[in-house]
Amino acid sequence: MIRQLLNRKGGWVIGIAVALAMFIAVNAGLSTVTGLRLDLTEDRLYTLSEGTKRILDRVEKPVVLEFYISQRLVKEVAIYGNYAGRVRDVVNEFAAASNGKVTVAEFDPEPFSETEDAAVAVGVNGVPIDSGGEKVYFGLVARVGDRAGVIGFFQPQRESFLEYDLAQMLEGLINPKKPVIGVVTSLPMFGPFRPQPGQPKRWFIVDALEERFEVRNIFDVPNDLTDDIDVLFLVHPTLSEEDRYAIDQYLMRNGRALVLTDPNSELAQGALAAGQPLAPPSSTLNALTEKWGVKTVDKTVAGDMNLARIVNAGTEGDMKPAPYLLWLTIKDGAIDKNDTVTRDINAVNIASGGIIEVAESASVKVEPLLKTTTQSQGFDAGLINVRTPNILGFVEKFKPAGKELILSARITGVIDSAFPDGRPKPKEPEKKPEDKDAKPEDAKAVDEESKKKQRPHLAKSQAPINVILVADSDMLQEHFWVRVQDFFGKRVALPFANNGDFIVNALESLAGSGDLITLRSRGTAQRPFSRVEGMRIEADRKFRAREQSLVKRLQDVQAKFEAAQNKAGGKSKEGEAVLTADQQKELDDEMAILRTDLITIRKELRAVQLDLRKDIESLDTTLRFLNIGLVPLLVGLFAIGLGIVRVQRRKAAVQT
Repeated sequence: MIRQLLNRKGGWVIGIAVALAMFIAVNAGLSTVTGLRLDLTEDRLYTLSEGTKRILDRVEKPVVLEFYISQRLVKEVAIYGNYAGRVRDVVNEFAAASNGKVTVAEFDPEPFSETEDAAVAVGVNGVPIDSGGEKVYFGLVARVGDRAGVIGFFQPQRESFLEYDLAQMLEGLINPKKPVIGVVTSLPMFGPFRPQPGQPKRWFIVDALEERFEVRNIFDVPNDLTDDIDVLFLVHPTLSEEDRYAIDQYLMRNGRALVLTDPNSELAQGALAAGQPLAPPSSTLNALTEKWGVKTVDKTVAGDMNLARIVNAGTEGDMKPAPYLLWLTIKDGAIDKNDTVTRDINAVNIASGGIIEVAESASVKVEPLLKTTTQSQGFDAGLINVRTPNILGFVEKFKPAGKELILSARITGVIDSAFPDGRPKPKEPEKKPEDKDAKPEDAKAVDEESKKKQRPHLAKSQAPINVILVADSDMLQEHFWVRVQDFFGKRVALPFANNGDFIVNALESLAGSGDLITLRSRGTAQRPFSRVEGMRIEADRKFRAREQSLVKRLQDVQAKFEAAQNKAGGKSKEGEAVLTADQQKELDDEMAILRTDLITIRKELRAVQLDLRKDIESLDTTLRFLNIGLVPLLVGLFAIGLGIVRVQRRKAAVQT
């Protein structure tokens, strides 16, 4: 029937009209079907993760999402206009997946309106858009009963974290009780011990933790390490015998801890070299873990040629790109993709981290989370030059061990106490002169009262422990994983590595809350062009040294040329020329040579810089051809081939 219609006069026009009408009818019909969606984006940007869906399933009370967006911002600033559309779509996806429990209301807070007052009152931030002081708004408020959460201003730089930020705010509203994290550290995570003007009050990782947890800074371990603490977080700790016993017994009862030790704390070593001791240069928890069959190798750091970060081994004027074997970016196959903590982690930066060893007779199960490649070895931490890192020295000493080294591991199983004889005896306090009159029965009474407060000693863990051990603490320092920018008085984080995600994932996993793990890791999965990046690094290695040499030569020649010019223009006090005719001729010849050298060096420098970009530009051209030209070409060839086949079939049919 269709063939008869198309063979009639004007049939093609009728066919196109019918197809267009059917297209419009189908679209009109589907527009009424709210539950049907198809996400064709490569990264599934509009498809909610399973973690988000589980959070939405736990919503019991109605949630209202108030989206405040100034239309002037959308119209006048393109980047915010595009991002506003993305935010609107994702917010509507939350509502669509909530089975009616989440509703969305959008507002345009015009200047001096009641809507603007309401937005400001709840915490949405206004940003000036012109010199007149008019403010625009781009934020969101979530309301559940009498509780409210707010995102003050959506930053386009955090677009990859959009779903996580929304889900985290919703999780905090429907589950207001946060897990309690007890932090024991000798580092100034919560602020400098001796604050200086202009210094940040605390490390950004603490801000990240407080978004999800109740964080307690524990000073008195024996007394403050109580059972209401869900997870113990040890960061380069300095521990006494009593502290270790308290931690041992906490693990016997609760069994959950994240431990960051360090054979070479770069922060502590740097402070010590500057004459301002901050913390011990190294730390371990071997006094407890060796009982389980696990230990960190004392005063030994891990180096890896494949994972080493490229740094400048020279000076600013004489750059020498080289791998610093002790600064590692753990990525690809060096990250365990089977554990919920690291499943979607892309890169973790560590600095002079340690090595975890497991005895064959270990009583626990040890699962590596982060490790080196086989192109690695252990170095004596004493070889590290604190003031001037001897980067090339480690390259010269490098002899790969041919095996992977464990940098972080999850430890599970039932353990025995590291104190088989029970609580260690406290040290006898020094007697003061006023204690001479104290009666023995008084001291005995105090001792009996103290024993009543003590909990009974546990020789074996009541349940399998769950401990994550990391042999590095420098990974928490901001310059290893995040850039923090000031946005109208507020700190905004732009992570370039997953260090913070790894820590928060680990604590959430240990605390038993994993719904946000996939979101956060998914949010930071900004996949780079790995092949282009590899070519760039290779080009840098190949041409950068030559470029720097030419730049130095160019600077030297320019300096000589300027000196010759100054000499040629010199005059005596009487205004006569300083140089004789022969000297002037000699100087002119020298300047001509210098001009030639300048031109030659500039040509060589341009050639080197061209070579530096050539491979990447070649790849870019290839990719453009594949994406823009090859696919249409293949479609065209397929159509031509199909047409030829049809013609041949028709001829064969006529002949038969």
